[in-house]
Amino acid sequence: MESTTTMTRPVPKEHTLVHFEIPASDPAKIAKFYEQLFGWKFQKWEGGNMDYWLIQHKDASSPDDTMGGLYKRNTPQEQFLNYILVKSVDDSVNKATGLGAKVMMAKQEIPNIGWFAVLTDPDGNTFALYQSKSM
Repeated sequence: MESTTTMTRPVPKEHTLVHFEIPASDPAKIAKFYEQLFGWKFQKWEGGNMDYWLIQHKDASSPDDTMGGLYKRNTPQEQFLNYILVKSVDDSVNKATGLGAKVMMAKQEIPNIGWFAVLTDPDGNTFALYQSKSM
């Protein structure tokens, strides 16, 4: 008789990478590239106001077990964007700007999920802060 194992996704720790986004000129072509390279799975997210595909690891056990997203590039200079988990986007934006960061996109809500803001560090590297509604 085979045993079954239930795997649960660990709760992310504060100040760790929790999500990434890939902008693509041709999302279908880039999805195929990553599917073939890493075995990633792509599923269109229904509920947003833009075409967006959630990315799952090849061994993901649940549709909610995502690690990133893919969307149609808006501007030529858009690159990968990493999201860092924080307790408070507002507090973290204030701290980051006090340390020399610049706000590129003010705090916005992701309906039923949380909030995010996009900043650049003092050297011009772009990153996002993410606050979960469940925190």
